[in-house]
Amino acid sequence: MIVRSIAPEGMPRAAGAEGQALLDEIWAHFKTHQSWPTFDDIDRKLYAAGRNYEEAVQQLCPALLRGISSDILRMPQGSDPLSLTIAGAANCADADSVLDEFLRMVRTAASIEPHFRSTEPGEQPRLLPKDLDLPIQSPKARLKIKLWDLMKLQAFKAAALGLHEPCFRGGATNVADLTWSLVFDRGIRPYASVQRLDDYWRVRERVAEPARVEAENRPFHKGPASNLLPPPPQAPVVPLLAGLSQKAPSVAAESSEPMSVTCTLHPLIATVAEERYRRGAYNDAVRSAFQEVEHRVATLVGGNLVGAPLMGMAFGTKPDPPKIKVTRFTGASLDSEQTGMQFLFKGAMHAVRNPLSHGPDEKFDRDEAEEMLVFASFLMRRLDIEDDKRKAAASSP
Repeated sequence: MIVRSIAPEGMPRAAGAEGQALLDEIWAHFKTHQSWPTFDDIDRKLYAAGRNYEEAVQQLCPALLRGISSDILRMPQGSDPLSLTIAGAANCADADSVLDEFLRMVRTAASIEPHFRSTEPGEQPRLLPKDLDLPIQSPKARLKIKLWDLMKLQAFKAAALGLHEPCFRGGATNVADLTWSLVFDRGIRPYASVQRLDDYWRVRERVAEPARVEAENRPFHKGPASNLLPPPPQAPVVPLLAGLSQKAPSVAAESSEPMSVTCTLHPLIATVAEERYRRGAYNDAVRSAFQEVEHRVATLVGGNLVGAPLMGMAFGTKPDPPKIKVTRFTGASLDSEQTGMQFLFKGAMHAVRNPLSHGPDEKFDRDEAEEMLVFASFLMRRLDIEDDKRKAAASSP
């Protein structure tokens, strides 16, 4: 069967009609609702149309689709969002105007970056709607109002597409009022002159690590279904009492064995970190994990903040109640726990996310990377508490 090709030459494409149908369903939902569909949304639509998700996804690759593991035997959770990359959107009809707006955002951010001056340590430049210099600032006529709304909507969709593109460093979107922000740093510079989509993609692949490019273009596959971090190789164990009297208590020899802990990562952390971890890109795995934590917090609270300021606003208890409550204890310990969680989330941004995103690039060894991924998983599970409360409230009469 011949598959329709829309994306420019050199960009990845679906390998079959089933995969193309999966891309089209995700884009149709996004175009209508301005938010990405959940796995359940798409799985049911494919099934109703007589299509099979497992067959469709094997005709795609991570360079087209986000939200699932490279090993498709580990199915997404029903509420996990599925989203398209720039290449994924380029394979869908009616995406041209949004993609053109995305390229304009990239060029605008690149023009802003050299002139940005931070006002506090760790602050990075951000692209906001006002930076796009829309031609109609005070619409009066009905036609102009409609045009203004359309341009605002197109910009929001473009920002949602760009949120996880490597030229940006994250950001936030709020579908309620179509506000958004995109964070960037010196990594935006190679994209300063991109005019066409194929220009952007060539730069994207040129500046990325070769191993990442190869992994992103490798089709989703059926493999060992596991999101367990393999235990690190055991180093030779030196008895604590080596060289001392043989009369030493036997309990001391037993304590010389290192304790090994195996942890099942939160699905959202495993999705973004597993493939990177397995190919040895430990820094990239940890960075992606904490960016995913940041993105989920931003999605829950909305607004334009990022990093530690976002965490302070989301979990702070003064002067207003916290927007996200992630506490398990009650009574006198509740405020103390909430404050502690605020410090943990802020500390994760200051101590892990920011240094990994903005350098210098100090390398994690595997043991430390595993510990950081477990920490990110812990934070993500605490966010489940708030998410579950909101779902329960939404479903109650």
